[in-house]
Formats: sequence, C-alpha cells, structure tokens
Amino acid sequence: MKKSLPPYISTQEPDSFAMNTMKKRKPYIIDQIIEANACTAHQRDALLSLKQEILEGFIIDPFLESVLTPRVLEIDEFKTWKLAIKPYTGKSWFNIPFYFAEAYLYFRILIAFSYFDQRSSFYLKDPFEPFKKRELHAKGRGLETGMVVIEAVNSLQNPEEKYKTLISNALWGNRIDLSIFYIVEQSRERIFASQNEKLLIDHTQRLIELLQKSERIDIILDNVGSELVCDLILASYFLSASTKNTVHLHAKKHPMYVSDVTARDVDETVDALASEENGILSIIGQELNKFMKQNRFHIHPHYFWNSTLHYPDLPGEILGELRNSNLIILKGDVNYRRLLEDRQWEPWDHMAEIASYFPKPFATLRTMKSEIVVDIEKDRAERLSQSDPEWLVNGERGIVQVIERK
Repeated sequence: MKKSLPPYISTQEPDSFAMNTMKKRKPYIIDQIIEANACTAHQRDALLSLKQEILEGFIIDPFLESVLTPRVLEIDEFKTWKLAIKPYTGKSWFNIPFYFAEAYLYFRILIAFSYFDQRSSFYLKDPFEPFKKRELHAKGRGLETGMVVIEAVNSLQNPEEKYKTLISNALWGNRIDLSIFYIVEQSRERIFASQNEKLLIDHTQRLIELLQKSERIDIILDNVGSELVCDLILASYFLSASTKNTVHLHAKKHPMYVSDVTARDVDETVDALASEENGILSIIGQELNKFMKQNRFHIHPHYFWNSTLHYPDLPGEILGELRNSNLIILKGDVNYRRLLEDRQWEPWDHMAEIASYFPKPFATLRTMKSEIVVDIEKDRAERLSQSDPEWLVNGERGIVQVIERK
C-alpha cells in the first residue's frame, strides 16, 4: 500500500516556527522595507495595510483589486497564481500551509510596493535592493568573503581539497539569509570556521566525485551576497576545469525572501567582482564574463521559483533544462522544503523515496533554518532535540546530501 502523504507544515500550530515567522519576522521585514526605501505615501499605506492584514485579516485574490493583468505577468504565471490562491481565499493567514503563506506574502509585498505597476516609478524596482547592496559591498561581507575563499582555494594543490573548500563555503555561506536577520549577525564571523562536526549529513566526497566527472551542472540559487559569491567561485572553478564544462544557474524572476537571487543580482555580482581593484576577485568576474560569451555560463530566471508550487510540479521548460544536466545542486532551505513539499515528514523518512520524481542526480547544500529534515535516524533526532531544542531552525547545522537515481 502506498504511504499517504503527511500534512503540510502549517501556520496554525501555536508557538511554532511557522506561526512565529508570520507573526513576528514578516511584519518586521515590511517595516524594514519602508525604512530602507523612499516610499511614497501610497506605498507606505499599502505596505502597512498588508502588515495589518497578516495579523488580523484573510487571504484575498489580489488580482481583483490591483493593476495585475496577464499583460504584466506571463500568462502561465498569471494562471499559476490564480489557481494557487483560489483554495485559500477567505482563510486566515494563520490557517494555511507555511510555504504558501511565505510565497504569497512576498508576491503581495511586490504588489504593495508598486513593483508590477507600469505607471509607477517603482515599476520592477527591487524593494530589497538596499539590503542586497549592503550585503555585497559592506566591509566583511560578500566581496570580502569572496577574497578569503579564493585565497584559501589558491593555497591548496590537490583538486579534491579545492572542491572540498568550495563546497564547504557554498554551504555555510547559506547562513547569510537576510530574511532571518538574527542568524545572519550570529553567523557572520563563523562562515569560514571548520564546521564538519555540525554536518548532520556529509556526502561531500561523493559530490566532489560527481563534479569531477560532470560536464554540465545546474545550480538552483538561494541568497545574494556572501552565498552567491561562493556559488560563483565554485562555478568558475568548475568551468575552468575543462573546456567542455558548462554551468546553468536558476534564479528567481522577481525579488523574494529579501535576499533571494534574481538574474539581475547575478549580473550585478559578476560585474562587481570584475570591477574590483583586488586582482583575485576581478579575475573571477572577468572569467565568468568570458565563459558567458563562450556560451558556457547561463542564467535562467523563471516565475516558478517565485510561485507557491513545489518540485513535483516543475513546469516542462525547467524539467527540459534539468534533464540535460549531469548534476543539479539545490542551495538552501526553501529549495529543500520544496523538494519535500514542506510537509510534516518524520526525520527518519528518506529523501530518495520522497523525491524519486526528480529527473537527475542532485545534491542539497543547506543550513537548517526551518522545521523540516529527513534521513536522520530516530535516536539521533531525539538526542538532538534534547541537547538543542532549536536544532532544526537556528542555522547551526548543515546538510550536504547527494541523491542518485537508481
């Protein structure tokens, strides 16, 4: 008998991570957007109204009262949102699936910010741009992170050791998630510290083997700044290993989760690297620009990455790209959640069984910042819960997991 699917993680569980995220962190993010941008009175009112709606209101169909039309969004994007919102219209923000609540909220933030309004001077303007720029350029952040990583890699002779360092930094760079400000500040000084003892699953060696024999890798991106710089350095090293190698990056079509990567963020980060006075950084940026001109380095934005859908519902155009890949690397918490449909799996359930639908071998690189994990033995999960009740959500632990199709 086929095992029934567990319920979605929900915002209705009292004092849960999901409920507290929607009650506390998301309204705070709205306040930060207003503070960081020169908002008009209309934008400010719309954002504050949204903040109040989260706490006291209900899910609405925003297409009924906004400038959004199929002419502003792609037609499939428009249809996808309409279908996703319909089952939850009229429900409390605290009685819906957690991932739906988050994705829908960021869509609503863009609407309130006039991002989709072609009549506005804020049309297609990223409300999170001030945070992203600071994370990339400020002292001790993205670009300086890149310099430290490149120096560490250049000091090594063994190609496997180089990959091990690149993978480690691509993983722990994922701590720098600007939607969870307190974890960012706690983690900044520890990105480069040895964290092997904090890896709950460590398939680093197998991932290195797959990277060394692959000609095409796809990376489904997560955060800008330190993490994206680490991802780009890994991509550059892979491309330099063979003239046959290609890298395909998959990015959000629109801004989301404060620091999630859009295609524009990739372009701006590559340009920032290329224009750096520090030679080792500029070489990486210039090399990536060269690889792009050689048709070996690609960026694929798509509305799916902003949607409320999960990986079993990948659209055909993304599936077509992924089927051409030798190895797919999924970065971060949200991609991990979407692999598992953000359901209430037991820690001792198995990713290989749950995600057997996935088209190619994949690796997840994730620091743990939400209440979902699998492939952890029952007794180990119980010990972790006793020693650290916040082990699932505090960003202290990580996973490097490889799943290969049978």
